Amino acid sequence: MGAKDRLDQIRRELYEVGQVSVGDLSRRLGVTEETIRRDLERLESEGVLKRTYGGAILNPVQQAQSDTQFDKRVSRSAEEKRVIALKVLPLLENVSTIAIDSSTTAVESVKQLANREDMTLLTNSVAALRVLETGALHVVLTGGEFNRETLSLRGDAAKRALDQYHIDTLLFSCKGIDSGGTYDTRPEEVEMKQRLMERSGRLILLADHTKFGKTAFVKLASLDVISCIVTDRKPDDKWRDVMKEHDIRLVF
Repeated sequence: MGAKDRLDQIRRELYEVGQVSVGDLSRRLGVTEETIRRDLERLESEGVLKRTYGGAILNPVQQAQSDTQFDKRVSRSAEEKRVIALKVLPLLENVSTIAIDSSTTAVESVKQLANREDMTLLTNSVAALRVLETGALHVVLTGGEFNRETLSLRGDAAKRALDQYHIDTLLFSCKGIDSGGTYDTRPEEVEMKQRLMERSGRLILLADHTKFGKTAFVKLASLDVISCIVTDRKPDDKWRDVMKEHDIRLVF
């Protein structure tokens, strides 16, 4: 892989996951760790990232800019999200109440549920309203502080609102998943997801193949609390063994 392709790959992973590791990039991209360090130095000089011990994190300014572009995030890995959305439908046939987080993958999934008259959706995603405004699905918003950057509701009022509900199934996504659990980038978003998890009986993680083997800034949840993972392609044997160890149903 040439230098330009490496830099593009590192940028893409930073915007999607929020952080990268020198050792991990070296192994996957087939170059020395010293080469990766030089790549990170270059990207730091461009303002893309901030180097850390053993890797780098996305520059907070870049993070804020990326979060304001919700529609661009929707288009990223769009086909993978559509595949996941269709695969999750059979898991919801006899479910009457669901919740989703504010992730683009979860929003894509509820498009397929728009005409379910027998289902109620609880969410902090304002973006979900855009795809459900003409449907029959009953929608309940949490309320709270509106975040224009992520088109979501958050804060203490949003978290308190969840205390009065119990949900059959939660659909949620993350920035990375490894054998230690699931991870995301923004603490305030993680807090809302964790509160939704507490109020839900079954947790279904929606994660395309690019999320496996990655971590991010904040630990979201351990694998033990997840009932099912829906992804867009067959994981390798290592991941299927991890899912079996934690009694997680794997759908792909």
